[in-house]
Amino acid sequence: MLNLGSLALGLGAWGFALFSIAAPRAAVSHRRSVFSFCFCTVSLLFQLLEIGRRVSLGDYAGIGDTIRAVLLASAVLTAVTILLNLAAYGRSRKEKDQT
Repeated sequence: MLNLGSLALGLGAWGFALFSIAAPRAAVSHRRSVFSFCFCTVSLLFQLLEIGRRVSLGDYAGIGDTIRAVLLASAVLTAVTILLNLAAYGRSRKEKDQT
């Protein structure tokens, strides 16, 4: 269940960032970026909680089988979230400079 929550929150993190880029009023994008980073953080926390749950169950083989995929997915989530939010910030700065 934590993995599904993590996936939903990760997609939400990207959604907030994409909405910040596409929104007509970029002045509110900073608030959306904060939500985007919060969703990303909670998504990663869910992954840590899932690993902790598996440790408490003694499922070390399951951790060993999935840890590389979890690390890759976490790195991709973090990198894409940062890049999208930087793009949103750049867009808001560009619009601010034009006014």
